[in-house]
Amino acid sequence: MIKRVEKVFTEVTGVENPDFTLKTKLDKLPEFSSFGIIQLICGLEDEFDIELPNSVVKKFKTVGDVVKYLEENT
Repeated sequence: MIKRVEKVFTEVTGVENPDFTLKTKLDKLPEFSSFGIIQLICGLEDEFDIELPNSVVKKFKTVGDVVKYLEENT
């Protein structure tokens, strides 16, 4: 699952082989401003064919939060 998240991250940012773990905080990723987070969410929705409600997205603090949600809901 994390590999697919990495793929989306690379597509959105252009950063090959991103250096993050499940514990990496999303707001600490230098590639992401508020707009970058929106692009990531849109990319994840496309990749996983899922809609991520704002109420859920607001709870995402780490890469692990995103992966866990996707594992439980796809």
